[in-house]
Amino acid sequence: MAGSVTTVDVEDPYEITPTMWELFTPTPTSAITPPQFLARSYRAGDWRRYKIEKHSYRTTVSVGKLGRTCFVRMADREATDMVIGSPGIDHYCLTFLQQGQGLLCQPQAASPAETNAGGGVIFHGRPGTVLKTGNEAVKTNVWIPAGLLCRQATEMLDGPDVRGLDFDAGIDVTSAAGAGLRRLTDWLYAELGHPDSPLSNEIVAASAQELFLRTIVLAATHSRSMQLRGQARAATPATVRRAEELMRSKAELPLTLEEIAQAAGCGSRALQAAFRAFRGTSPMASLRRIRLELAHQAIMRSDGSISVAEVAARYGFSNPGRFASQYHHLFGEYPSRIGSLRPLRR
Repeated sequence: MAGSVTTVDVEDPYEITPTMWELFTPTPTSAITPPQFLARSYRAGDWRRYKIEKHSYRTTVSVGKLGRTCFVRMADREATDMVIGSPGIDHYCLTFLQQGQGLLCQPQAASPAETNAGGGVIFHGRPGTVLKTGNEAVKTNVWIPAGLLCRQATEMLDGPDVRGLDFDAGIDVTSAAGAGLRRLTDWLYAELGHPDSPLSNEIVAASAQELFLRTIVLAATHSRSMQLRGQARAATPATVRRAEELMRSKAELPLTLEEIAQAAGCGSRALQAAFRAFRGTSPMASLRRIRLELAHQAIMRSDGSISVAEVAARYGFSNPGRFASQYHHLFGEYPSRIGSLRPLRR
């Protein structure tokens, strides 16, 4: 919830997890279970230095939540490692460094993934994963339930359920999508700290979380990226044009989204994404506008032999009053005031 970021200072890296446990103990309905919460631990990056200068260690931890995602900003005075132990955490962690350097070591990776200030990595919380950050590092870790992100990918791919996403560790922040994901992450974290943020509204927060998840799926390279790019190619302006051609040719018929998508040559979710991208609206809203435009043309050609109600019914508007209101919103006047129609009885 916006305005509910909690900040604590921890003087010993080994006390970060116990401190967070006391402040943020998961509830029975949390996305993370207690064993998973406690599987994440922290340790000094330089054990010898820690033994000699333990007093020099300090980490400032700030935590805020957006829906089921958890944003954790950590500022480490000295080099600190985050270690995932057994049983692991069934979450993905997206990390962006605001300051310092980092190294991600994963048990099945051929080599570690390096990142610097402004860069980012993403990984699944498998046991044996270690994220190392150096002195004076500042990072934002966003923990996302694996099932939540996979469901978002399933919707975007418009196919069988996605059971898991295997990410390439590094985020390409030189690409438009990667840079956008970094900016969006920073903005969301900043907004969570403002009590007057629009994110305090549950509906806005849900939409923001969906946007964030969609951006991750698009910006990060993973095992379904090629399929996703193929899906995007299928949902081109040509797809939109085919859908609109069907809408115009069969505007008097009770068309469904599935029928329109089939004629357009793609899935219904892909068609919805294409209309949002190229028309800024949904397929069914476009169908309603096309029907209103055709109704307008019919009104202008009318010789007085039909009524407003008959025109409305022809194009699928069962409520003449609502038709008149939508017509007025689009054309600036009521249908009974133009052409030679018989007026609507009220």
